[in-house]
Amino acid sequence: MEESKKKHRQRHSGPKAARKKQKRLRDMGAGDEDGARERNPKAFTVQSAVRMAKTFHRAQDLKTKKHHIPLVDRTPLEPPPIVVVVVGPPKVGKSTLIRCLIQNFTKQKLTDIRGPVTIIAGKKRRLSIIECGNDINSMIDLAKVADLVLMLTDASFGFEMETFEFLNICQVHGFPKIMGVLTHLDTIKNNKQLKKTKKRLKHRFWTEVYQGAKLFYLSGMVHGQYQKQEIHNLGRFISVMKFRPLVWQMAHPYILADRMEDLTNLEDVRVNQKCDRRITMYGYLRGTYLKDNSQVHVPGNALLQRSIAHGFCGEHKSHQYPTREQCKHCPIIRCGSTVINVMGVGYLAP
Repeated sequence: MEESKKKHRQRHSGPKAARKKQKRLRDMGAGDEDGARERNPKAFTVQSAVRMAKTFHRAQDLKTKKHHIPLVDRTPLEPPPIVVVVVGPPKVGKSTLIRCLIQNFTKQKLTDIRGPVTIIAGKKRRLSIIECGNDINSMIDLAKVADLVLMLTDASFGFEMETFEFLNICQVHGFPKIMGVLTHLDTIKNNKQLKKTKKRLKHRFWTEVYQGAKLFYLSGMVHGQYQKQEIHNLGRFISVMKFRPLVWQMAHPYILADRMEDLTNLEDVRVNQKCDRRITMYGYLRGTYLKDNSQVHVPGNALLQRSIAHGFCGEHKSHQYPTREQCKHCPIIRCGSTVINVMGVGYLAP
């Protein structure tokens, strides 16, 4: 009985098969691209000049968007706290969001919030959170000094007039970083309607700010507070965000006063209630330097004469701030201990 032999099967893959295929194509004269270009030159030319022009212009636009004009960063080695302004129409959840952010960073609750609240958000970052009122004067003043704007919107109602007013004001003095926050999403019970609402508001927000602007969703509240994981994600995003210096802010000196004290003699106040007052304001000087004996503008008041002042706001031996659970600064509501030394004012709040 003869043994059956299997038929030889040629290789279709591998280095040996590839070499044989190249040899076979060379013998046929169709192996290299140069030979194909010589045989059929029209196949390697531009098929549509209009399409090629669009592709070229789009590539150049994308390349140009990545270019930025180099700016001189005047920020000192120990930068001042980043000014975070919370903006939105009434009853949208601004105070609740500020309380939740403070609790997320400091592990402490604040019931009454007035004025700026300074907290430590990382090893080398501090935040001064302030709520913007719904009057045009507050919007104009805070739009000049804001580094980051949290723009709250009621998802069940949509964008209101206060949102568009603040966006128009921001365009005058340099557009700061703007992040949108959608609240009251729990009032929309239908999942399909919720998805459509998110998409509609997101594209509308991109139209007003810029394409790809960050938009956070706060789905609902538990025991009067937003969900911890959502607030944690928002705080984490703020703590690692990078900021580009604005030309207008770098060219103008300004101070966001954390606290102020009336140093007028009490006897003069008792004799004349309308006597000239001597007020001391404490805060970080931002932008450029203040000149001695220059006039300053206080929002809501006329120009005032400024005397020579030396600013000092805390000094740490190391390059890192203390743990964020130990530091918050809310002098207007007298929350947080203030340490006053010979050189000035600093704070360490346990």
